[in-house]
Amino acid sequence: MFETSRKPTVHSVASLGKLRMQGAWRVELLHASPRNRLYWITRGQGRVTVNCVTRGYGPNTAVFVPSRVPMALELASQTQGLELCLPPDDALKLPVDPFHLRVSNIESQSALTSHIEKIEGELAGQAPAMDQALTAYSLLVSAWMARELARHDASIRRDASHRLAEMFAERMEAQFRNGLGVADFAKQLQVTPTHLSRVCRDASGRPALALLNERIMYEARRLLLETDLPAREIAQQLGFSSAAYFTRAFRQAVGRTPSDFRKPPVRG
Repeated sequence: MFETSRKPTVHSVASLGKLRMQGAWRVELLHASPRNRLYWITRGQGRVTVNCVTRGYGPNTAVFVPSRVPMALELASQTQGLELCLPPDDALKLPVDPFHLRVSNIESQSALTSHIEKIEGELAGQAPAMDQALTAYSLLVSAWMARELARHDASIRRDASHRLAEMFAERMEAQFRNGLGVADFAKQLQVTPTHLSRVCRDASGRPALALLNERIMYEARRLLLETDLPAREIAQQLGFSSAAYFTRAFRQAVGRTPSDFRKPPVRG
């Protein structure tokens, strides 16, 4: 198991603007988290990719991404909203599958905003019994999701033609560190590499290789910034045959060498 400096899997609330300021790549490139994430988008338009399936979003869109599910969220400058991160706690009874809902009911909109703001207030206040309060408000969010899913049952069925892309996403997230190529994943899924790439392009606008490379390069960025591991060890952990090959691939994807990317920005 590789070393990371990830924070414990606890609750957090962040504005989408704050996430953008921390580095757009952290949200806009394909990645996954050990925490469950609910995105409540209140303003703006864009696209979100979950399990290698891309859909558009607009105001009052709720997107739930379970832990370990790869996703990417476009964040234009006018986009506003909140990211709620919840721990992988079975007691919260969170949905097993991701969902993407346009919430038109004003009372439902207000209720979700209120629940998230209460969690944010508890985190800011650090009062006694905070953990109990966080659990209570998280259960309210979970109940909100269950009710909205019931309300939108007929409108959230996934496109059957995209199931292969979702299966690829699941395997990619579990095995992207192993040095496997698209042909290896296609063999696992019992399809040709050409067919797999065609389905991924239809589902996400990108072929399978682009999705795989994006996931690998996100992890490379994260490890370079969040750990002290030498580039050669990062290369080994991500399945590259040599540090030199990793450096070439990273520079091609990012426009900088791993060592340059790791340097702190020069402040004027």
